[in-house]
Amino acid sequence: MKIRKADEMENYQNEKSAKYAFMFYTTALLIWSLYDFFVKGETGWQFTILLIGNAIFLWSKVVYNRKMK
Repeated sequence: MKIRKADEMENYQNEKSAKYAFMFYTTALLIWSLYDFFVKGETGWQFTILLIGNAIFLWSKVVYNRKMK
């Protein structure tokens, strides 16, 4: 069984799917952490996970943009 390279349509679909999944997880973690902040007075682990995920996203975006130049 050979692994083949994805074509343009598959790349487009993967990018769209990843975008919507990232937006969902970001929104869900933000709402959860805000709820905990207002109810319990602390943000909990979900806010830390949200910050780390966004930092990884932005860092990888910078790295890939620099590779393209």
